[in-house]
Amino acid sequence: KRMPKGVLKKKTAAKVKKNFLTFYVDCTQPVKDKVFKTQELKEFFSQKIKVQGKTGNLGESIIVGEEDKKIKIQAEPPFAKRYLKYLTKKFLKKQDLRNYLHVIASKKDTYELRYFKLESEDVEQANIQ
Repeated sequence: KRMPKGVLKKKTAAKVKKNFLTFYVDCTQPVKDKVFKTQELKEFFSQKIKVQGKTGNLGESIIVGEEDKKIKIQAEPPFAKRYLKYLTKKFLKKQDLRNYLHVIASKKDTYELRYFKLESEDVEQANIQ
């Protein structure tokens, strides 16, 4: 059947639900000790995350947010969790905290910032005295 002139066919646009990968960087320990603020790390991620080879080009493909003492990153695939670890280490180096904090994968979608355990120094100091 032909449609009469002037009558437009309804366009059926299939709504595609975007799959977002969600990752967290848990900064609880350093923020509790007031080493740095989560806002600083959030801004660092916003400035440094590359999308299609360009920094600061987040657009709608990546959302960086704060949840209490965690940074939440929602990204369209492909996005590697490992890239967050790299950027977090870069942030720690920039803040001169790399010698005191390290990045550990605590869950499948979460990295956590923890202090290095300095037991060997305590033992050495006890032996000197």
